[in-house]
Amino acid sequence: MRVNKTWRQRLSTSRSAGTKWGVYGMAALGALAGVHLIWSVLFGSPTDVAAVARTSVNKAAVVSSLAQDFVTVWLTATSQDTASLAQFVTLPANDLALPPTPAVVISTPTIVAATYEGAAGRDSDSELWSVVVGVTQRAWESAPPDRALYRVPVLWSRFGPRAQSLPARIGGPGPGADLPTMYPATPGPQDPVYTMVSGFITAYLTAAGAVDRYVTTDSLLTGLGGVYQSVTMTSLRADQQTATKPADGQTVRVLAEVDAVTAQYAHVYLSYPLTLRGVGGNWSVAAIDPAPVMSHDDAPAPVGNNPR
Repeated sequence: MRVNKTWRQRLSTSRSAGTKWGVYGMAALGALAGVHLIWSVLFGSPTDVAAVARTSVNKAAVVSSLAQDFVTVWLTATSQDTASLAQFVTLPANDLALPPTPAVVISTPTIVAATYEGAAGRDSDSELWSVVVGVTQRAWESAPPDRALYRVPVLWSRFGPRAQSLPARIGGPGPGADLPTMYPATPGPQDPVYTMVSGFITAYLTAAGAVDRYVTTDSLLTGLGGVYQSVTMTSLRADQQTATKPADGQTVRVLAEVDAVTAQYAHVYLSYPLTLRGVGGNWSVAAIDPAPVMSHDDAPAPVGNNPR
């Protein structure tokens, strides 16, 4: 079979390109092989990133646990508890003037942060960690609660974790800021959406039950089993005007404020951000939202004397 001049030129070009890219491909493979060889010679097997991450998480958990227990014992220590403190830290040479009764009443401390501060020791075979522990403390049982943060330096070595000094009370990241929510519409008790949400809240939080009457089939919501004696929805706001008869699939997000009464007749105030969906001409609860709808037009307003 004869091949015309045009196709001979195309085949020649293809062979040249194939040869060129084949050379480039072989060079790339050679480079990768060289990199792998250099890596293996210099560093051994490639780093197992997942294993390193697991190790770091485990170390952080261990040093955090020690710091948490240390702060608990330290804040509640009395003159009889010097030996208890010694299990966490080597105490100063001078005796600690511990009080005869606990200095404060505390809640269970929580871990605010655990930070790796770098290698330590002669052979850099130890690690220094900084752990921040948060505590809600009171001067006495009925005193107002005060949140305090304490930083504890913890050394991780082959002998285990140990605090390297007594805790230091520190400031936090600031008191924070407030941002308006975005629920401009206010459905009233005469609106079907108000009645439906009120019924859902009652069924969800009390022994009234029948949550399935108020939720979509894919919401996966069930009642909490009568955790409150009674509830009253004190207000309802929506992110848009709510239709009396919504179209199927139409959605609206609402924020319900609730006054719940316990079995001991104590009032507990709750907020429920919800997503509602139209089903068969009626509103139903599709989800309890993890957070309310926040403004994108306002700047956060710092609380108190926050200078930021």
